[in-house]
Amino acid sequence: MDLPRQYIILALPGVVVTMLIVGGIVAVGVGPAGMSPTTKLVLFSFWEYAAFIANSLVFILIGLDIDLGVLRDNLWPILWAVAAVLASRALVIYPIGRWASWLLGSLPIAWHHVLFWGGLRGAVGLALALSLPDAVEPWRGTLRVMAFGVVLFTVLIKGTTMQWVLKWLGLTQRLTPERLELERRQGQLMALRAGWRRLGELHDDGVLSDQAWETLSTEYRARGQQIDGELRLLFAKHQELAQSETDNARRDALRASRAALRDMLRAGLVSQEIYEELLGEVDQQLGE
Repeated sequence: MDLPRQYIILALPGVVVTMLIVGGIVAVGVGPAGMSPTTKLVLFSFWEYAAFIANSLVFILIGLDIDLGVLRDNLWPILWAVAAVLASRALVIYPIGRWASWLLGSLPIAWHHVLFWGGLRGAVGLALALSLPDAVEPWRGTLRVMAFGVVLFTVLIKGTTMQWVLKWLGLTQRLTPERLELERRQGQLMALRAGWRRLGELHDDGVLSDQAWETLSTEYRARGQQIDGELRLLFAKHQELAQSETDNARRDALRASRAALRDMLRAGLVSQEIYEELLGEVDQQLGE
């Protein structure tokens, strides 16, 4: 009874990976550009649901195989496993974080803490633990319990305390009514323009008649002008919103400049000396 269950657990990730590979091959041939918005929504929702089902089945099968009394009896091995996981993640996150700060610009130390505490373990680790052969006895059962204990720790402790960690680090803040209104108007404008672009594609392809295009285009243009006017009034009343948007856009543009310089260096379009010189100029602007 135990052996088939292991095969099922191991087969689930393989099935999902195979489906993803096939889906990727199809996507390369068709491409997102050849899909309608409805098709994209259905496709992404399907894969998200498929991944949820696969993970849920793995956890259910794991729960049927593990006895809670065994967890209590192996508390110290579980604690040692949790400590080892935390230590190894810290050794990976913080050195790589410093390297990323040098490569991509300033990366606040608070983000490193979030990356460290946010590491969750799931179905893959459990499936690997259950697939251990009989040759590893008598440590097979202990290793299984340790893996399950680590997963429980990350899901129940890390997962439930993440919001408090974010607040403690000052990475979350209550949005003001003005900021919420700005996000609402910007979301409406982005959705409106996306719909307008789709209508333009249908018209260019001959699916939408000239008369329907003119009617809908007039409606979308009028609505866009209305939202633009509302955004101008909002920025006029709250100058800090306009300044914040400008600063965020400037930082995004500078990060794009860093990425472009890195691509130019890899392509041999600029020398290492010029790359470092231009990169220093961009980093200086990022630090201002």
